[in-house]
Amino acid sequence: MKNLLLLLSILPIFVHAQNDQNFEKSFEEFQQTINQTFNAFQDSINAVFAKALEEQWEEFQVFAKIPAPVKPNPKVPPVVDTLIKEIPKPVEIPVKEIETPQKEEPKPQEEEPKSVVPNLPQIAPFYKTINLWNATFNIPYDITLETTTLTNIQEKSIAEFWRTLSHTEFEPAVNALAEIKRQYALNDYGLALLCSEYAKSIWTNNTQKYNETNLFLIFLLNQLLFDAKIVRKANHLEPVIYSPQTVYAMSYITINGKQYYFLFSTSESSSIFSYKINFSEKVAGLDFNIYKPINITANVAEKELKIKKLNKTVKLQYAEDAIAYYKNYPQVNADIYANAAVSNVFKNSVIKEFKPLLKEKTEQEAVDILLNFMQYAFEYKTDDEQYGYEKWNFCEENLYYPYNDCEDRAFLFSWLVRELLHLDVVLLLFSDHVSTAIHFNTPVAGDYFFLDGQKFTICDPTYIGATIGMMPPEYINDKAEIVRIKRFEIWD
Repeated sequence: MKNLLLLLSILPIFVHAQNDQNFEKSFEEFQQTINQTFNAFQDSINAVFAKALEEQWEEFQVFAKIPAPVKPNPKVPPVVDTLIKEIPKPVEIPVKEIETPQKEEPKPQEEEPKSVVPNLPQIAPFYKTINLWNATFNIPYDITLETTTLTNIQEKSIAEFWRTLSHTEFEPAVNALAEIKRQYALNDYGLALLCSEYAKSIWTNNTQKYNETNLFLIFLLNQLLFDAKIVRKANHLEPVIYSPQTVYAMSYITINGKQYYFLFSTSESSSIFSYKINFSEKVAGLDFNIYKPINITANVAEKELKIKKLNKTVKLQYAEDAIAYYKNYPQVNADIYANAAVSNVFKNSVIKEFKPLLKEKTEQEAVDILLNFMQYAFEYKTDDEQYGYEKWNFCEENLYYPYNDCEDRAFLFSWLVRELLHLDVVLLLFSDHVSTAIHFNTPVAGDYFFLDGQKFTICDPTYIGATIGMMPPEYINDKAEIVRIKRFEIWD
């Protein structure tokens, strides 16, 4: 509503400009008026917020890191006992649908950059070069920032520093960051990480500017309409960012019933000080979903993998920029990994290689081929063995890293089934294992359960030698949590 009133207030100027004989000159004046009017509007937002920062701080408790929903995987994958002469009768396994920890439904990213600053021409002779994800980004900055100092970390000083930032030429940087997000198809987390690296670059010659860097980061994120706040500990400031999704292995604080995570810093359980007021009523949580394939570089790599059942190999390609983008991605909910958009090079290579192999196959035959591929094409190692910590792989990462484990295989297998066969798939989270189940259009035998009145049959991509319906015996009585994932359209 405020933006609408702003536009209505300056519309007569534009109409007058259209009727003016010297249209070009009048339009320049009109554009200048937009800048001046919006700058005044933006200044008022920052001024009101800075005033609130002087007096609305209170104490909050830092909560310990949330453990991942699945415990460390088994050291070795389960293997079918080939000595069993009689196949066990199918059983209905106990399941429960997982309760999503999201407090609001994330919305797909809009096409337009998420910014409160109008995308108008700006003069910015100084740039910072940010190297991230094997790419280089040049972002303008106001050189006066380098000499801007936060005198102490008390409320009044923080408010004054915010006022100082609001009077710098920050708009070109905000516009550049929003445009990079749009041009390279970054998601919210990618944009926030880029903001963090940019904020660090301002005071690279002075390592003592930790507090200035963190406060500037929150300033940028707020201008980009992220729900982010600064918190004060005993002797320094740290940034926290709200996300509607659960972020595992990261400390957080709760403000107004929402979890704000220490995404770019570490904080143990303790008391800190912050504020409840938001920068704007339009700020939103950081969404970790990846709705579009990132588009940073054109570097493509290839890996040859074998389908044991068919005694054939497939050559799958992946985007190296995606691997760099995912490398240190925070661990989030399983559906985000399974639903993440993949690069076109990966998707096209999968369709090219598998489409002829699955042609004229029944649903069961096709799924058995994909199961066999997942079980034998990859070497197994737990995350702790391979990385030294728990890390869940996005689909393409399975081509880059030498090993994967059960959840990695479940994410990739579910993607292959949905992309290639157009079947509904769900993830199953056991105490120390992740599997999948498929709703077939034709009757199949095997271990199963019902969801929304539809029969889902177990298909385990980590149970070596298993076919459709075979579930590792050790998990038969382990009540699994169901995680729904979206269905894709089939290729032509």
